[in-house]
Amino acid sequence: MIWPLSARRHNADMSLTIRSVLPDDSVSIEEVRIAGWRVAYRGLLPDALLDGMEVRPQLVEARANAMKDGRLKGHVAVRDGAVRGFTLYGDSRDDDIPGMEVYAIYILPEDFSTGMGRALMDASTAAMVAAGGTEVGLWVLTDNARGRRFYERYGFTPSGRTKVDEDDGVRLEELHLRMALPPSSGVRAGA
Repeated sequence: MIWPLSARRHNADMSLTIRSVLPDDSVSIEEVRIAGWRVAYRGLLPDALLDGMEVRPQLVEARANAMKDGRLKGHVAVRDGAVRGFTLYGDSRDDDIPGMEVYAIYILPEDFSTGMGRALMDASTAAMVAAGGTEVGLWVLTDNARGRRFYERYGFTPSGRTKVDEDDGVRLEELHLRMALPPSSGVRAGA
């Protein structure tokens, strides 16, 4: 299903379409992710790491394959034929955490605070409910104040779980948030 979205930002109209991800979106998703990381994580992660990020064909291919076989689901926000934001979700990746998991949600920095993130999350949570999901969780960098505010406003609360990952010498402290999903009746599901 395709959902139109109208949002206002700085008194300028912008019409968006929210639709399910397609394997062909994988390169655009990676470009949006990199642009989002460079702004959202500036000051939280080393500048050299952020500035050195580039689209990696093996990651793009792995993501496209996961979409093809149904392990990876999500939605994209499209304006003027270009992907401007995305969500990706699926089954929880943690064996001891039940339910679904939002793996990623990013939008281009110029689209921050436009309602796009909420629209993407609405579409994805509706699809999770339609698929029988009752709970969803996600991991957020502990020091990512903007991200934590967004998730908490959306209805996520701390689950009490934390973890520390170390990747390429960079220590990432993360906080787990969770949210009960509403019953399936009355929720508009996305495709």
